[in-house]
Amino acid sequence: MDIRHFIGIDVSKNTLDWAVYANKGIIWQTQSENSPVAIRAIIKQLLALPNFQIANCVVCMEHTGLYNAS
Repeated sequence: MDIRHFIGIDVSKNTLDWAVYANKGIIWQTQSENSPVAIRAIIKQLLALPNFQIANCVVCMEHTGLYNAS
């Protein structure tokens, strides 16, 4: 697998802070609500990033227990 992007997500009850790292730096960051609708909107934005492919990224988030459990 050729990993090109790393996505870090800081999880809280009401919001998610997103950062996308590639080529030795953060290329995009934003904040969204912690809801399914907002997450789908962020995924659409991620797919619009140059050279971004879901198959070539790793997503990392902190283990917060109940806020990231579905």
